[in-house]
Parts: sequence; structure tokens; C-alpha cells
Amino acid sequence: MSNTVVSAENLAKVYRLGPTISGDLRETLTDQIKRLGRRRTYTGKRDGSNEHWALRDVGFEVVEGEVFGIIGRNGAGKSTLLKILSRVSPPTRGHARMVGRVGALLEVGTGFHPELNGRENTYLNGAILGMTRREIDRVYDSIVEYAGIQEFMEMPVKRYSSGMRVRLGFAIAAHLRPEILILDEVLAVGDVEFQRKSSRTILDYTRGGHTVLFVSHNMEAVRTICSRTLVLDKGQVTFVGPTDQAIEYYQESLRPADGTNLLKVRRDNPSLTPLIANV
Repeated sequence: MSNTVVSAENLAKVYRLGPTISGDLRETLTDQIKRLGRRRTYTGKRDGSNEHWALRDVGFEVVEGEVFGIIGRNGAGKSTLLKILSRVSPPTRGHARMVGRVGALLEVGTGFHPELNGRENTYLNGAILGMTRREIDRVYDSIVEYAGIQEFMEMPVKRYSSGMRVRLGFAIAAHLRPEILILDEVLAVGDVEFQRKSSRTILDYTRGGHTVLFVSHNMEAVRTICSRTLVLDKGQVTFVGPTDQAIEYYQESLRPADGTNLLKVRRDNPSLTPLIANV
């Protein structure tokens, strides 16, 4: 029986929306100071007019060795969910359980110190994962070769292009081999050859018993590497199951009321791609 290594139960994330300053500025600021002076405990019973639920009652499980996809429109809550799972942001309520070390590449450049160079950031990321310098030494040359940016490793990361940052970030994450790897839109940056190499690496990674959570708007990439996929819509799970079925469900949700299939329009008319974004 497969071991569950990622589990989420009733996860919710609520953001408080700040008021719009209008009318008398002094009155508005005074009211805000009074609010800050009152200690308040979240009970889930506040007036919802100034709250945004990024996630609501999200639950699922992922087993060891699985590539688990997470798809949805922009603003569906995908990045918020990954930040909770990688412990970057706490949930408002609910629980998330991760078994093993977690490595995350959430956004281009996340996890890098901009003033440090590529080599220093590689060792910093390894230390964060609990690796010794000797352990990192053993894989350092492989990381540099995989990323293909040998001549830039002594350059501050703040001068890297987005493609260079994601190449190095993915190379570090894959070679330091945390038990759970979280990837957010990794294949959206970089050339076609790097995308293919990354896909092969992800599949090889899970054959060793490691687990990957993979977020992408590229449905072909999701279909190729994910065995199961979750669909998020407005912060809620609307489908979890085999990837082909999840993609079909998601594509149907994108169909306008007049029945037009935006994905078919996009495939049949490549020139329209920039006008129909993020599907």
C-alpha cells in the first residue's frame, strides 16, 4: 500500500481587505488606529464584506512517488495553496501534513538572495534543506552543468534573467533531492529544450520514491507528467482524479455560456494565443 506523504484537511486562507481611504483622512486614520488597538480573535464569524477567501475547505492526499498536478484559472488559489504546503504562509484554519524534507520553487527567483551569486545561493539552499557542505560539494558540479550557466555562477543573482534564475533554481531543487518537491510554473520559463529536460527529470525523480506537486497552465505538460490532478476554482477543490479527466473537466469549465470552446479556437488559430491567456 502506498504511503501518504502530503495531506491537506479543511485548509482555508482568508485575507483581510484594507479599507479605501476617502472623505476625511484624519477620521479614516484614527479609525484604523483604534482598530489596531483592539485585540481580535478570528472566529470565522466576521462580516465577510472586507474579506477575501483565497482558499476554502481544501482537502486532498498525495502518495509517495506521485507527480500530482494542480490546475485552475489565475486567482483560483494555486499559489496560495503551495505557499501553505511549503510553510511560507500559514493557513487561517485547517491542517497540512508533509512527510519528509520539502523543496519549493514557487516563483522565479524565490529562495534566492539577490545580492549573493549563483554559487553562494546554491550552498544557501542546500543548508536550508539541512544538507552539509560536503553533501552539496558532491552535487555542485552536476547542478552547474544541468543549469547550463557555468560562466555566470560568480555573478549576483539579481543580474540573472528570469530564464537563468529558473534554470538554476530547478537544477538546485532536483539535485538536492528533497523528499517532496513543489514546482509552480517551472516549465513556463526557459527554452523548449530545457522544458523537455525538466519534464524528464521530474519523471526520473519520482521513480526514486520522491513526490512532486506540479502547478502549470501548460495542459500538455500536466498531461505528460502528472498521474492525478486537482482542479481549483475560486479557492475550492472542484475535481480530483486521473489527469485526463481533470483536464477535460477544467477545459469544460472554461467554455463560455455561448458554447464556444476557447481551447479549440486557440489551437485552430495560433495567432489568437496572446488574446486568450492563461488557459
